[in-house]
Parts: sequence; structure tokens; C-alpha cells
Amino acid sequence: MRYCYYCNYMTTGEPLFCNSCGRSFNVKLCPRLHVNPRSAEVCSQCGSRDLSTPQPRVPFWAPIIEFLLSAVPGAVLTVISLLAVFLAVLAVLQNPRMLIALVFLGIALGFLWWIWSELPAWFRSTVYRLLKRRRDGDSRRGHR
Repeated sequence: MRYCYYCNYMTTGEPLFCNSCGRSFNVKLCPRLHVNPRSAEVCSQCGSRDLSTPQPRVPFWAPIIEFLLSAVPGAVLTVISLLAVFLAVLAVLQNPRMLIALVFLGIALGFLWWIWSELPAWFRSTVYRLLKRRRDGDSRRGHR
């Protein structure tokens, strides 16, 4: 899957271009789909000047924070969930009246798992808004 930071669209597979806006992912491509660096002005293989427009540069910290936002809470939730299952089995064996409290704990854990699954999308949309604001600010400065 690839995420376009220009149009905020997720494309399945490993495409060369975003299906929504048509921008390439972190490289410039000529009409023959030769891969060139972002800074290229001419294709290094065929000499074409007709190169694709890449998506905006992703800040170096964005993938790191996205990983941390998904991995750390996920690991903590996994440990808490395993502990809750262990406590549920233990409580049912010792005192069946504790089952109601564990049901509420299970509902709370389910809600936390749902929030965790939504965090990366939330983070991507925040980075998209930051990049869009920067891009719009750069385009306004160029017209003055």
C-alpha cells in the first residue's frame, strides 16, 4: 500500500503513481517509466524532459512517529488484553460475581483497540494538512 501525502489517498499494491492525483511516489518518472531522482530535470536513460511530478517530501520524522504511535500503544494494549483474559479466567474460577467487572473491562479494551487502529490514519491526515499548508504558503509566495 502506498499513501499519497499530496491528496491524502491510499492506493493498494505497489503502484508507481497515485490513483487519485497522478503524482509519483518519491521519484520522477519519464513516459517510458524510467526511474529518476526527485531532483532530475531530464531522464537519465532516454533523455526525455517530460517527467512526472512527485508527491511532496515527507518529513523525516513522520514515519518514525507513525511507527511509534502504532507500535507502542499496540504492544501495551496486547499486554493489557492478555492480562485481562488471564484475570477473567481466574475470576470465573474463584468468584463468578467478578465477571460483570471484567465485561466492562473488555468493553473498555475494545474501545482502546479501536482508537489504536485509527491512530495512523489520524496522524497521516495531520501530516497531510501540514504539508498542504506549507505547499499553499509556498505557492502564494511565488505569485507575489
